[in-house]
Amino acid sequence: MHNILWKGLFCSGVVLASPAVLAVEGGGGNTPNGADGFMAGALPPPGTYGLAFLNHYSGDRFNDGNGNSSVPGFSVKANVAALKIVHMTNTDVYGGLLGFYSALPLVDQTVQAAGRTDSRTGLGDLEVGSLVAWHQGDWHWYGLMALVAPTGLYNKDRLANIGSNYTTLRPQFGWTYAPANGIDISSRFTYSFNTRNNATNYKSGQYFEADYNLGYAFTPSFKAGLQGYYFQQITNDEQNGVKVGSDGNKGRVLAIGPGLFYQSSFASFELKYLTETMVENRVQGKSLWFKSVFKF
Repeated sequence: MHNILWKGLFCSGVVLASPAVLAVEGGGGNTPNGADGFMAGALPPPGTYGLAFLNHYSGDRFNDGNGNSSVPGFSVKANVAALKIVHMTNTDVYGGLLGFYSALPLVDQTVQAAGRTDSRTGLGDLEVGSLVAWHQGDWHWYGLMALVAPTGLYNKDRLANIGSNYTTLRPQFGWTYAPANGIDISSRFTYSFNTRNNATNYKSGQYFEADYNLGYAFTPSFKAGLQGYYFQQITNDEQNGVKVGSDGNKGRVLAIGPGLFYQSSFASFELKYLTETMVENRVQGKSLWFKSVFKF
């Protein structure tokens, strides 16, 4: 069981510099939409682990609150490589194991809007957190608290920004149901609280995000599934203490697509392709994810 757990592709909230946020400040978030998938709630036994991520995101429209394209000539492309280090201890906390992690992305991004083009490459915002993970039979779950620090490159006068320039506090819960018949049902839920961006006096609203996976193991080494995410902003964006727009610039998006998983003798690998729909007040696009988990 332990061998299966650490090789599962869990991802407890690594920040991968969501391109929607980097293009505009409102209606987005710095959570890595779609990063979690197979065995998302099953964290590993004691030890130190590495999680490597590659993500390509592209979008050619920015939607308003009615889902209509609202920015002429808009497009964004982002390539992200991120490494997350997870250390699970032997410390018992209410029957679960205590763990810690840190994650840092490297981002290359190009944004076009209204005849302007801007590109940037550099390190994004640092995320650190602590967690407690439980396992009981076919069920696995964890609770986590993450802090995203504004360490990434930011300039309020540029279109492309790799950092957010504000701090985010993010509680998170993940779970997996994985019985012996090969079924893998997993999900991850986050809720984000953001501080004010002092450079623009803009405060992004609180938002909810959930990743989901419905998978099946066709062999001991190979899984396939349907995956995606749902993002919904809950509170209004504010600038200079005033609500932004008539709808508070609240963002929303639903994404869905296929996912594949392969387990080798030394690491696990996951590939997925997600398409966004039902998009309001943010970029609409597509993303390709590759993820690998290995033990040091």
